[in-house]
Amino acid sequence: MEDGDTLYLTSDMQTGIPSDTLVVKDGKFTFESETDSVYLAMVYYAARNEINAPFFVEPGTITISLSETVGMSRVGGTKCNNEWQKLNDSVMAIGKEINHIAEHIYGNTVSEEEQKKGMEKIDKLNKRFSDIVVNAAEENIDNEFGYFLLVYYPEEVINNATRARLIEKLPDAMKQRPGIQDIKKSIEASAKTSEGSTINDFSQATPEGSQLSIMEEIRKNKITIIDFWASWCGPCRQEMPIMVEMYDKFKDSGLGIVGISLDQDKDDWMMAIDRLGIKWPQMSDLKGWDNAAAQQFNITGIPHTIVVDNTGKILRRGLRGEALQEYIAEYLK
Repeated sequence: MEDGDTLYLTSDMQTGIPSDTLVVKDGKFTFESETDSVYLAMVYYAARNEINAPFFVEPGTITISLSETVGMSRVGGTKCNNEWQKLNDSVMAIGKEINHIAEHIYGNTVSEEEQKKGMEKIDKLNKRFSDIVVNAAEENIDNEFGYFLLVYYPEEVINNATRARLIEKLPDAMKQRPGIQDIKKSIEASAKTSEGSTINDFSQATPEGSQLSIMEEIRKNKITIIDFWASWCGPCRQEMPIMVEMYDKFKDSGLGIVGISLDQDKDDWMMAIDRLGIKWPQMSDLKGWDNAAAQQFNITGIPHTIVVDNTGKILRRGLRGEALQEYIAEYLK
């Protein structure tokens, strides 16, 4: 960035509509604000909005360093911003490790054993990621950063039992906020489709345009994986080669998979099916996160799997990678 360049400040994290304009001078920018509350905001470069830095507006002197490398901007100077930067540093390091392993096992011809070891490492890193987020939420449960983590991260990162426990530790005023009330409703909805419950039949369109009944597919198999994914989901695409391998290995023993896409663009969906070599039935209503099945099962993050027996009874939720393979192999013994 050069002197005279324009930056925007926004507190509307969904639309990004600017609330103020900042100008770079001597390689720096400054702004002042009076506030009696703490809230999330973002500063971003007008010419390239991927150059940005989300931060917490709170009393004190906040430091922001914008980087042209996506995800590498830094914030600090105050309690919530220091805690957020500490978490981001840990998360970025784990993400780098996962990407390195994924590139190796998916981008090269490796043995089944080496692929298995790679997936085990990724599973452990994902577990470490969840632990770091949960610990950060617990340590900051009395401030806006802890509240933000509870509301922002999905069930795949902070499971519902942990979320319910942490909500009880929130200050009373925070417990009444709409975001926490929504989480409570989400936890209640998840309980209706938790392990041990039986799913209700539903149908959605296949890529070819016909209607597919989930229960008709489930009854064909001993065990079925319902796989929520999307063409735009990087982690979904990373794990798809393992799903393809698992399907090829166990389909003759009674494994079925039904993919439910959270895509909105049919061409993107069909192209991903072709490029990823997906061979099992697919369905979608092309409504993105508003997909009716995703709403029914309270899907808040993808990839997400639901494993059912041939009566539609939910056996496991949220298994991925090596843990999913091991469960399927054990069930079909």
